[in-house]
Amino acid sequence: MTVTGTVAWFDLAKQFGFVALSNGYGDAFLHMSVLKEASYVWLPRGTTVWVRVEEDGRKWRVAEVLEIDVSTARPGENEPIRRKPKT
Repeated sequence: MTVTGTVAWFDLAKQFGFVALSNGYGDAFLHMSVLKEASYVWLPRGTTVWVRVEEDGRKWRVAEVLEIDVSTARPGENEPIRRKPKT
């Protein structure tokens, strides 16, 4: 299922966070490995994301980040961290 969401929080040290889904399904787990596929390592709270989610047991997890809009990040948050290109 593809849905819009908002980054609730992301912890760089723990390498995961959660996205609040706009469809009323609650939160979805977001692992750094999925975020890296979208060329980011960290996103500030409030960032709007378009994601593909999958059910994992009774919970949701982000399977793919399709689009990111960092212009919606909360004021005062740090800038997003982009993934370094492979050399």
